[in-house]
Amino acid sequence: MAAMKSYKKQPKPIALLLEKNSYQKSTSLITKLDMVLQRLLKQHNISGCRIGNIENGTLIIESPTSLWLQRLQFIRSDILSELRTHHSSLINIKVKVNPALAKVSPSQLKTNKPVKKRAQKMSKDIADSFLALAENADPKLKKALQSLAKFSTNKSE
Repeated sequence: MAAMKSYKKQPKPIALLLEKNSYQKSTSLITKLDMVLQRLLKQHNISGCRIGNIENGTLIIESPTSLWLQRLQFIRSDILSELRTHHSSLINIKVKVNPALAKVSPSQLKTNKPVKKRAQKMSKDIADSFLALAENADPKLKKALQSLAKFSTNKSE
């Protein structure tokens, strides 16, 4: 028969740990301050930065490049005064470069693709060309070309 070990310390409930370490409070505070920061950075045409952490009254802002770091240094006092209105115990701001922020995510690639523009109207000449091609075409192709010709003439009217 195997003897069961008895532990001196019993596991603590997660809620007690979260309350003790105030992870929930700091996470919601960081989220709130990050929204304020993003609004402020948008006014200065700075993108890709975020709040990294708050340590002993010092707010750490992460920047994707040293160029943005330089720009953030210029507006540091504006950022600090704006964020102090939401969290009065902020003393200082540190800006650090985090190259991982510079990596382009797949969702950003999708949004940055050039938008294909559709022609607003087709000329009567193009519609006549479609009809001329349709005369000697395969039945399925003929139907498609006639449909295109009809579409172009309806749009141009």
